[in-house]
Amino acid sequence: MAPKYRNHLPHLDPNRKPFLAEGGLETDLIFRKGARRPYATATPLTSTSRAAIAPASSWTTPTWRLSEPWARRLNYNDPAEKVINASRESVELLESLRDELETEETPIVISGSLGSLADAYKSTHDTSSLNGPATARSQISALAAAGVDMLALMTTSSPTEAIAIIELARDAGLPITVSFSLEDDGARLGNHKYASYFGINCAHPSHFLPVLRTMHPDQRKRIGLIRANASEKSHKELDNSAVLERGDVEALAESYKEICELLPRVMVVGGCCGTDEEHVAAIAEKVLGKIEED
Repeated sequence: MAPKYRNHLPHLDPNRKPFLAEGGLETDLIFRKGARRPYATATPLTSTSRAAIAPASSWTTPTWRLSEPWARRLNYNDPAEKVINASRESVELLESLRDELETEETPIVISGSLGSLADAYKSTHDTSSLNGPATARSQISALAAAGVDMLALMTTSSPTEAIAIIELARDAGLPITVSFSLEDDGARLGNHKYASYFGINCAHPSHFLPVLRTMHPDQRKRIGLIRANASEKSHKELDNSAVLERGDVEALAESYKEICELLPRVMVVGGCCGTDEEHVAAIAEKVLGKIEED
């Protein structure tokens, strides 16, 4: 299907309230649905993700780990074919839901989710062994052909990787948003203080709010997306946790209210690890006002 909003993304309209993204699909599937997958991939589980994404107005495909390097790690017989087919199936699922749920007042944007080509939680990961970030080209091409409105690079820690993928997105004619993973002191992995990128995900507000409060207003204008973790625990603690860390739902939602007051150009809010539809609904109520149930 042809992309619906690729050339006129509705959430870029400064007169609109922020769009709502889904919660942490991978952790929800693993811990609440019992669908344990290697490397936390959600790609084969597209049919189970409806409940998690339906309340949102900015949807991302469950393709965070669908680049060819990750497809090879998952031992698919034909990684290149898997990238193409799973990208198409993911977008088809979201398009069918959009046809069912979208209204004129609440347009729904479909983003093709991209992840780091290596370990997103290691600040020194080397993509050279993967033939460089250009190995993401096949995934970007597949998502573009499938009809996504835009791309979303999530949880990267490498500026080099981010720049390369931005250039690939530009070559494909796709808008893209980029979110870096942060340490629990609000610094980008590797202890690089942030001031010039586009989004924050996979960190709890308590990790980055203190830094946002001290940033120059012009720097805050560069941040347009927030998808926080539910728990205040560090990445290492979460990686080693045997249970779902859901945190304090109301406290998380309350922090989003301050975040949106600090960031005048936030366009998308949602959740990352440990969040689900309850967190997303609470965030929506704080940021957008109460949402009526059908």
